[in-house]
Amino acid sequence: MTEIKQMATAPREERETIISYDRQTETWHIYTDEPKHARKYEKYVAHPQRKGYNSAGQLIMLEGDIDKGTVSIRKSISEKQRKKLSEFQKERHHNVNKTPVFTNRASQDLTEITQPN
Repeated sequence: MTEIKQMATAPREERETIISYDRQTETWHIYTDEPKHARKYEKYVAHPQRKGYNSAGQLIMLEGDIDKGTVSIRKSISEKQRKKLSEFQKERHHNVNKTPVFTNRASQDLTEITQPN
């Protein structure tokens, strides 16, 4: 592991988080110089390649492989949106044998339901 003891925090408009997957080795790799993300993912990277800290000793940069894990990104939705989606899925499931399903329309319907009001 290469550990960077002290570095400057990147300007807000230049910060990035990149999570990539290597099919051959079946591993997820993360690079981030967003301090919030570095702290969040630190516990999932047992053997980091690089870590960066600011002058106050706070973690601000992280790079390494995510150990024995999978990555999922979930969109947060409100309880009202969740109920709408549940009702939509129940209706769709109930009508699946009655009418043909057109994927473009189904995608459009889901998008309309999950859009915040």
